[in-house]
Amino acid sequence: MPAAPLRRFITAYYWVEVPEPCGQVEDLLHPEWANIRFTLAGNWSTRIGGVEYDPAPTAAMFGPTSQAGIVRGRAGTVLGVGLLPLGWARFVGVAASDLADKVAPLDAVLGSRASETLIALRQAPDDRSQADLLDALYTELDASGPALEPLLVKAHEQLLTLDTVEAMASALEISTRHLTRLSLRMFGFTPKLLIRRQRFLRTLQTLRERPDTPLGPLIDEGYFDQSHFVRDFKQFMGMSPSRYFALPHAMLGPAARERLAALGAAYQGLHAKLR
Repeated sequence: MPAAPLRRFITAYYWVEVPEPCGQVEDLLHPEWANIRFTLAGNWSTRIGGVEYDPAPTAAMFGPTSQAGIVRGRAGTVLGVGLLPLGWARFVGVAASDLADKVAPLDAVLGSRASETLIALRQAPDDRSQADLLDALYTELDASGPALEPLLVKAHEQLLTLDTVEAMASALEISTRHLTRLSLRMFGFTPKLLIRRQRFLRTLQTLRERPDTPLGPLIDEGYFDQSHFVRDFKQFMGMSPSRYFALPHAMLGPAARERLAALGAAYQGLHAKLR
């Protein structure tokens, strides 16, 4: 967990390690909020939005995503920082839609601080020291960042409780046109796509928690029927549910279990605010 004052901006710091005997490991990245990822060791690549990043930048900004990506790792470790939408507004400074479904070198956002941070993280003796370095970095950035607009804070709080564009606009007391501009800037996508993504992720988490239960009773009430959910599944994950659940999920399976236990949500895209 990040330091308490940073928890409205950052979901968690996380480490993904591929041991030497495993060879190359490949897995799917679910639709999610933005992430900053530092390659501490090894060779890592990713495919997002139809673009191959091979290798991925050693200090990389992953924008918010609306479709599954592919990540590959071989004998090494990646340290990630999960950014909530408020974290994007606080630390990044460009519209989230500019980097949606894209990967960019972190120095495009942090300048020389990106490479300096990567060097310091690689020299740190353990995970706790690395987390402390990141706490110090983001505490400093928070202190020097622009004031957060009250509307952004309210939108962040409302995100997971509303299931229509009209309801969200009404709760924020703004027009649907204003909401679209706000959503692109803060979340990376139109309100309609964002709400569909969140509905899909809620159902996916439920399916992971109850794998032996028939699909019908588990799908979100926002779906008309099971075929409606399957269509969304194919759009967001690029495959059918049966094919997805047959995959080994060598990295994201353990990650989902650990995230659910520690943070209360299996997928980073389901976090709006942390307890």
